[in-house]
Amino acid sequence: MSYQTPTPPPGTPTPPPAYAPAPPPKKGMSTGLKVFLIIAGLSVLLCGGGLVACTALVGKAASDVSEDQAAKAGHVKLTSCEGESAGSELLANVTVDLEVNNSSESQNTYFIDVFVLDAKGTRVGNTTTIVSDVRPGQKAVEQAMVVLSQKVTGKITCKVDKVS
Repeated sequence: MSYQTPTPPPGTPTPPPAYAPAPPPKKGMSTGLKVFLIIAGLSVLLCGGGLVACTALVGKAASDVSEDQAAKAGHVKLTSCEGESAGSELLANVTVDLEVNNSSESQNTYFIDVFVLDAKGTRVGNTTTIVSDVRPGQKAVEQAMVVLSQKVTGKITCKVDKVS
């Protein structure tokens, strides 16, 4: 006696030859989760032991940058703040003269932020001027124009805000 596969009724779709149903999904962690856990574990191991050292290095670097900026600020002097066109309707502006005297032992480039304030102390303009490659012992004079956000009448003042 031989076994015959029953014939499906007409109109019923038949699967292609060598068809096998999809295997059930695997149980367990996905590859992405495994990779994440490995990286997280290594980070905890590496940073946990070096956290104090990392914090100390970052703190030292921030302190060095602050000292460098403070030293550079001592090299910059605002020599003039002229508001001849501050009351102009067309293009209100102020001319600022800066003097940089590099008294350090290395060549420096200075990024100088200047604010212009009206009589009430409201900032009405600002600019950043770059004085580049000032050698040790050298003096450099720079003139900058600050375009104002509005027409200003009355007293104006200029202030060097930050030097880096």
